[in-house]
Amino acid sequence: MKPIKTKMLTTLVVIFSCLGAVASAQGNGGHFVGEVVATLLPDGRNLKLVQDFRYVDPEGKVWDVPPGTETDGASVPQAFWLAFPPFTGKYRQAAVVHDRYCQTKERTWKATHRVFYDAMITAGVDETTAKVLYGAVYYMGPRWGFGAQTRGPGAAKLQTEQEQLDFMKRLRAWIDRANPSPTEIATAMETGRVP
Repeated sequence: MKPIKTKMLTTLVVIFSCLGAVASAQGNGGHFVGEVVATLLPDGRNLKLVQDFRYVDPEGKVWDVPPGTETDGASVPQAFWLAFPPFTGKYRQAAVVHDRYCQTKERTWKATHRVFYDAMITAGVDETTAKVLYGAVYYMGPRWGFGAQTRGPGAAKLQTEQEQLDFMKRLRAWIDRANPSPTEIATAMETGRVP
């Protein structure tokens, strides 16, 4: 392996290693097993995992992420990269799990989006940020299965970066004001209206 690639891999291991196999200090009962160890792909944006990683959700369900899985980190619109960078922040492990199941569609889209929230809480993301990101992915993210559209209702409604930013501000204000549960967030995102 060339020195630059070794240095890059080492850097990525450091960047992506956080909780490893340690259970969450947040106490939601979920935990990660292993570390996210990845290499940068030639496109300069995406990563490929080089070792096993998994998340065990609060109900004990295992979410495996095998080597070879490709991820783009947190799949947020570029307009949000200053607030939510794709590969930094405590939510990166949750984003890797979410990416895997959005790609494979092995579980329902609702369960896949919910595990994103649960894994963020496990990783120590503050509750408000986890709720905002969960609401955004529920409203604008991918969907699959019988009768589902390919994206949430917000994907068609929020065409410009400004519309997306305005939506995120309204979502954040509602979460700050009402502290809704994840179930209440999902219900609000189905209607497309932030109370």
